Amino acid sequence: MTIFFLYLAFRGNDFNELFIVLKNANYFYAIAGSFAGVIIGGYIRALRWRYFLDPLKKDIGMQILFSSLMIGYMMNSIIPRAREVYRPVLLANKEKISKASAFGTILVERVFDILSLLISFGICMIFYKKKLSSAFAQYNLETISIYASVITLAFVAVIFLIIFKLEKSEIIIEKITKKVLPEKYHQKVHNIFISLINGFLFIRYPKYYFRIFVLTLLMWLSYVLSVYLTLIAFNINLSFFDANLVLTMITFAMTIPLPANSAGIFHLFATVTLVNVFGVDKESAFGFATVNHLLGLLSLILVGAFYFIKENLSIKKAQKLKDSNVISEK
Repeated sequence: MTIFFLYLAFRGNDFNELFIVLKNANYFYAIAGSFAGVIIGGYIRALRWRYFLDPLKKDIGMQILFSSLMIGYMMNSIIPRAREVYRPVLLANKEKISKASAFGTILVERVFDILSLLISFGICMIFYKKKLSSAFAQYNLETISIYASVITLAFVAVIFLIIFKLEKSEIIIEKITKKVLPEKYHQKVHNIFISLINGFLFIRYPKYYFRIFVLTLLMWLSYVLSVYLTLIAFNINLSFFDANLVLTMITFAMTIPLPANSAGIFHLFATVTLVNVFGVDKESAFGFATVNHLLGLLSLILVGAFYFIKENLSIKKAQKLKDSNVISEK
């Protein structure tokens, strides 16, 4: 699948021109862009994660949060969606909290990420609707975004209802599990459910709402800055607002779990957006996509590997932690 998407993005390029584009790029800006996305964006994400975790354990240190995050990103670069498993397990083992509850906070994070993406896409559709509809006609992005919005909002509404009616929700879940599961499993499923829901307990603390909103906005802006600086590196004259559209389309692409940080589809969506929406020549667009993706991937791997070694982990130890089952109680 990765090779197929790379082929779609790569075809039609003049290789001599592409080589010149890559040679003439300003890699100072490209590296600065990678730093903005990986380090600054990662730190803000870790800080926001602390607010999701606060009801489980107060004031978890930023070092363990950031290191768990970056190790998770590194593993995700090798195995798609691995960070959703490794990150909460590493943190739970370090901080002696429920693995399932820690995993619940990752679900919270995914909800916020999807909402951020959908809001950004909604804004982009106001200004770029015709061009986007033409550039991505085969994907019917409007319909996808509408369905995704409805599903996400429905999920959020159900979680709110469960959190604020937790006792009644427990009774209902217990009755359902008793009916459909053998006795030896129903209590375990019930415990897992409660632990996962604990990951959403920040909802009961309105004092966190504004901070989480601000951090979510700052994190998204750091990712836009990353794209914008890399566009400057390739002398692609687009505004910061245009860079937001490029980021939005790239993020849409990265919802499809592929190895090497969604390589291939990342390149395809970035190239198609720049060429068909903004009229950028294909070689510059593909050069941008290649460098932006490669530097981001290398940064995630190198920073993750640094913390992996610092935490005295090995692939065997990490796999053992993963196999201990994130959806379980200690």
